Amino acid sequence: MLKRDGKPIDRHAVPGTSERLTGTELAAYNAAFATIERDFRQVENIKGQLEKIGRIPDQLNSKASETVTTADGKNWNKHAVLMNLPKSDILLCRKPEGNQWAIVQRHNTAGRYAQTHGEASVLLTGNSAREVVDDYSNQANHTLRFMARNLTAKAQEVVWEKYPDNNPSQVMRAISQRCALAADNSQTLEQRQGMEHNIKQSRGMSI
Repeated sequence: MLKRDGKPIDRHAVPGTSERLTGTELAAYNAAFATIERDFRQVENIKGQLEKIGRIPDQLNSKASETVTTADGKNWNKHAVLMNLPKSDILLCRKPEGNQWAIVQRHNTAGRYAQTHGEASVLLTGNSAREVVDDYSNQANHTLRFMARNLTAKAQEVVWEKYPDNNPSQVMRAISQRCALAADNSQTLEQRQGMEHNIKQSRGMSI
């Protein structure tokens, strides 16, 4: 047990991490996490949606709900909404003729991207609903982990620049664990924790 002036130092639990921080470390943690919290909640939301889409191909019926026209002028029958993102929806679609399936991203029609590139675009295609959903899920999870690493790097700048005397390496371990947990399964999280020593010494390093 750590002590200061002969008295035990209180340590506080941190949500989403196994780390326990002292009062000064927790203050640094809270300040840094506040700078990424909005984007962190978005990562949590996307991860929650991704965990559900694997069941969608097994729940489909043969009837399409509407027709979606992509930027290349092709029509697709929409069978399900996989994801609701801040500026677009991710749709599971099928060609009216044949057995080709696609993941289609339908953009907010008021957005600049949609005005330039069209309301909808095909992200990937395949021969079955299961194939395209699994491929999209794998790609989206990879992107989500990249987003979590960027959040950790952003928080790291705050910790090392503003709180260099508050045990920044310990604070960063807590933030890194929490961001990883928001994006990864437990196996991937354990692998990442073994790499966290790369954070602790370098103030300007990104991960």
